[in-house]
Amino acid sequence: MTGWRARRRFARLVADIPAPTTPDCDALCRAVAERLDRPVHLLPLPLPPDAPCGLVITTPNAHHVAYDNRTSPLHQRHIVAHELGHLLAGHTGQPVGGTDLARLLMPTLDPAVVTSVLGRVPGYDERAETEAEIIADLLWRHTTRHVPRPGPDAGPAADPAAAAVVDRIRRSLDGG
Repeated sequence: MTGWRARRRFARLVADIPAPTTPDCDALCRAVAERLDRPVHLLPLPLPPDAPCGLVITTPNAHHVAYDNRTSPLHQRHIVAHELGHLLAGHTGQPVGGTDLARLLMPTLDPAVVTSVLGRVPGYDERAETEAEIIADLLWRHTTRHVPRPGPDAGPAADPAAAAVVDRIRRSLDGG
């Protein structure tokens, strides 16, 4: 379900999330955790190039959002919001049979407590990816609308490279 009805449903879902006072990932995770059945913890990791940019590891007591900490701050925020989108949409992960992935990502966590991992794998449901992208976009729009933005006279952007990436993404989504 990725049409206008889904977008409207996701917009209502996101509208109920308390908007954090700062646009950082920790604040967003705390706000989303209020809607979920358990807390959400961030795991910034240097993920291998052939691994997904992010994934959700679920344990009985918490969700853990792992993301590549070697990418730009803007990309990290998007990865985290995307993974939160999976959680909010109710997408379920694959049960963990082996312990190799859990040991690689969370060496200090007992692999026996990891109940599922939600990440992009071959044959992953493209609808779920689209839904997570929609929710990620809506989350950041919703949670950053109350954050004061600098005016036009505030000087150069803090991260021109990030501004260029955002502009390129915006143009591609607008079809121009």
